[in-house]
Amino acid sequence: MSRVPILPGVITIFNTGFADLVDADELQGRLADPSRLKALRASGLLEPGAQSQVLDRLARLAARLLGVPAALVTLVDTEAQHFPGMFGLDNWAAAQRGTSLTYSFCRYVAGQNAPLIVADASQHPTLRESRGHTELDTTAYAGVPLRTPKGDCLGALCAINSVPVEWTAEQVEILEDLAQAAMAEIELRSTLRELANVQDELHRQALHDALTGLLNRRGFAECARQHIALAQRTFAPLTLVMVDLDGFKTIKDTLGHDVGDVALTEMAALLQDVARDSDVVARLGGDEFAVLLTGTAATAATQFRARLESALTAFNAGSERRFALRASTGTATWLPEYPSSLATLQRLADEAMYADKRARREAGSEATAA
Repeated sequence: MSRVPILPGVITIFNTGFADLVDADELQGRLADPSRLKALRASGLLEPGAQSQVLDRLARLAARLLGVPAALVTLVDTEAQHFPGMFGLDNWAAAQRGTSLTYSFCRYVAGQNAPLIVADASQHPTLRESRGHTELDTTAYAGVPLRTPKGDCLGALCAINSVPVEWTAEQVEILEDLAQAAMAEIELRSTLRELANVQDELHRQALHDALTGLLNRRGFAECARQHIALAQRTFAPLTLVMVDLDGFKTIKDTLGHDVGDVALTEMAALLQDVARDSDVVARLGGDEFAVLLTGTAATAATQFRARLESALTAFNAGSERRFALRASTGTATWLPEYPSSLATLQRLADEAMYADKRARREAGSEATAA
């Protein structure tokens, strides 16, 4: 069998005439390339213990076709090499599916974006001091790049042995073919993750109000029904507070729609501030908001209203306010002994809210008349 020829762009290392390896600082700079790191993260294979059955099979196939005891599919970031695909390892590196870069031969493949063929690392002035050789017994190494369609090198498909190996051109070609298959699997995983993220974002947008970031009517309904179902199992009460922004039409008509949007976002922020982390806050549409107080009876609504009034007073006392925020509220409580639907709960809270609004208008008229 013939030796691997020294070709342009290929780092070929024999027992004599060693090719130079890039120095540590330059190598680290190449590994930190933003485009390369973005592609690595997109794969989802950098997470601890991440693996792929397809990549494991490709590593096993590489080892068998090349007649070596072990093969790896590695991804190399700025601090470590990860083994999403591996075969034949039986040590601590296999258990944690990766090592720091001080053990890595693959970092040179990733950093120089070129194959690295090592017949005997013990004969190389740099690699013979590598912890990969001295501690993990990597003597012979043949690694080829895993390249994205854009040309970024994410890592390597490599074959390794604890004894010297005279690698052949045919063996390197086999690794190149398997590397393309491995890269196709990594690209597929990246694409599927991207699609899942898009779907999650679309779902989030469908359930949230674009202006305030709160849950919208649909999102609130889904979340509220889940809390009601939980309350039915735990026999815990919950209270719904409907909130209407008083004078909103006047704000829009006199100050403009942009200022009206500001009033809505300010109101949303105040409601989130006075609500607890466990409560559910939503904008149902227009100037109508809802707050679901979880695990609480009607007395909690009184406390919530007091906190809201205090927050509104503090807001309105601020300097340079072009508008004042005022709100009418109404509550309805779900009790285990008298369970009701979300629609019923909303209707009762709405009725109470409109009663509060009428009372506020009447009180304001009386004050004006006086």
